[in-house]
Amino acid sequence: MELGIFNYSNRVCSSNLNFKRKLKEDEKPKMEADMNKAFNYLGIKNRALIIHGSVYPDSKDGAKNTHNNAPLIRNHYIGTPYRQRDFNKTAKMHGFNCIQLGPNGELCKGDNSPYRASIYAKNPLFLDYGEMTTDKYANILSKKDIDEINIKPKKSGKSYEMSDFDEAKEVSRILTHKAYENYESKLAKGDINAQKLNKEFDNFKENNKNWIEKYAIFHVLSDIHGTDNFHNWDNPIDKHLITQKKNNVKANDRYELIKQRSKDDINEYMFTQFLIDKQEKADKAEREKDGIKYIGDLLVGFSYADEWAHEDAFKSGWKIGAEFGGPCNSPQIWGNPLPDPDKLFNEDGSLGESGKLLYNKVLKATENVENVRVDNVMGLVDPYVYKADTVHMITAVDNGQSYSIADRGKLNGGNLSSKPEVDSDGNYLKVLHNIVIPALKENGINPKEVVWENLGEQTDAFKQVFEREEQLPGIILPTGGRTQELCFDWAPVRDKKTGEIKKNAEGKEIWEQSVQKPDWSLIGSHDNMPTFKYLNQGWIYDSNGGGYGWMPAYLGGYLNPDPKKADEKDRMISDIQNNPRKRLKAKYAELMRGTQNIQVTFSDWLAIDKTYNPRDNSSDTWKARVSEDYNDRYHDNLITEKAPVMNMPELVGMAVNAKAGMMVAKGLKPREEAYAEANPIMDSMKHWEEVLKEPES
Repeated sequence: MELGIFNYSNRVCSSNLNFKRKLKEDEKPKMEADMNKAFNYLGIKNRALIIHGSVYPDSKDGAKNTHNNAPLIRNHYIGTPYRQRDFNKTAKMHGFNCIQLGPNGELCKGDNSPYRASIYAKNPLFLDYGEMTTDKYANILSKKDIDEINIKPKKSGKSYEMSDFDEAKEVSRILTHKAYENYESKLAKGDINAQKLNKEFDNFKENNKNWIEKYAIFHVLSDIHGTDNFHNWDNPIDKHLITQKKNNVKANDRYELIKQRSKDDINEYMFTQFLIDKQEKADKAEREKDGIKYIGDLLVGFSYADEWAHEDAFKSGWKIGAEFGGPCNSPQIWGNPLPDPDKLFNEDGSLGESGKLLYNKVLKATENVENVRVDNVMGLVDPYVYKADTVHMITAVDNGQSYSIADRGKLNGGNLSSKPEVDSDGNYLKVLHNIVIPALKENGINPKEVVWENLGEQTDAFKQVFEREEQLPGIILPTGGRTQELCFDWAPVRDKKTGEIKKNAEGKEIWEQSVQKPDWSLIGSHDNMPTFKYLNQGWIYDSNGGGYGWMPAYLGGYLNPDPKKADEKDRMISDIQNNPRKRLKAKYAELMRGTQNIQVTFSDWLAIDKTYNPRDNSSDTWKARVSEDYNDRYHDNLITEKAPVMNMPELVGMAVNAKAGMMVAKGLKPREEAYAEANPIMDSMKHWEEVLKEPES
């Protein structure tokens, strides 16, 4: 259904942009304070902007970090989450108080998905080279070194740029090698700053000795074999080196040979990991000064390096995927190894080999962030598993397009709770309580505030653990249905007189949803198309086809519940019916009136006409990126409406009006009192809504 609402085919912007004024310096803290006041009134504690590290914009020429005056020189071909003070402060001014990143691990060779990244090794593509030109890094790079390699690509002229992973990896390879060579040279000459850096490096190696050497050796072997998919290596000893070296003399000799022969390569790999760790910790310290919180991402999978280095921790022959969600709703064959259920716990209840791996995985994902998103929590409770050697691919056709999908009938797949031959003791059902939650608490993260991604299929076994036993918040998608005004947790039903928990005829405790729960609401995540593209999807106009939550009567009524303001409700319903852009704004405002925590994607906020992860194996997957001049384009789009960027004060103002009306409609407050509290907030939102659209004077 093509409505022609936005001119997608003409995404290339004119070189003569009609830029509108950005806020003046003295206005920025005032708008931020007013936005916070409005969100506090709405009861929305966390407002997360979803933007993965690679999506961040490039730094402008000559830009410097205002904390330490170091030049901002990034890998021009990909974004980085480090030292993004200007972008993060802009987001904070618009009401976002946390940033939800993707996994920040080192990528597999030939796979740019952050959800196949390493759980231990960090992504060297995120390094900021400008820091390395300073004394703190012993000046191991010069501006000349960087400029010769890191050649800035031409601008696309679109409202977004695209990451170039191949170029980014080549720039990273050359510059990290140059940095290591310069470090070694300066250290040999007795450079004082290099000696200080060396002490830090030694401490890093000591603190990370449980993994760093193994991963460095894997890096060397993957170069030797031309791939990091160790399953395809010809040398059987290399393929199982870590497992065999404990009891096999040949394997141990091979390990020691690689260590000696590739000593410099191994040390360089560890040095690069040290640089990333150093920058990540420094970035956290800077963000604390600015009040910017990062939400990390605990991926459900593992990289080839993880699997190779911890081979004994995984169940041979079994993989983790998802039963639905692939092309034509086929199973998703992720190829992720399954941590061995029999090695999660020892007989005395302590953590076994796979249990320790999962525990350390959580610690690593949360070490330099303030919160975390847990990817596919089903995979930590009752994952869908399948036999790797039974995967057969068939061709399926949907809307005239052919897809290669897994043959469901030959997968031998199912959720772990239905596979006693794989998890005979039901150990996986204990992972949340005995491994994940304790690890979160060790790093100071409250499990009740975590973003638990519980979307998709949910088994009864999962619901029992996640909702009833652990009583954890989940994610609500208001895309097809209503946003719940209140979300409830499970609690036992008690006798009003005795206080005892009631039981059913079978003697089991009776529970009900009765306690308010801090769920997270979002319309779309990094996996979805930009929300404004839903306006060209026929299903949102069909109340019987899942589009009830987009219906004019529902949105108009939800946002105008005061019975004495029926005329405003009718006007909004009419506007939504006749103007798709008004429907979109109403949907965004509904999100702001939802749960205690919300998420908004970068593509929605800035109206970027590109799906970050279309899940169709296209060449553009994971590449969409915010343009360097995003702020100029944002303000231009507010007035020209060339793209439906989110005017946050306008949307929040609509939500405030809705809450005040709801208080009146439910009799929670007298009308005068309710609006006396809300009107000043709505006035401030109206003020900033208009200021953002003012032309430059």
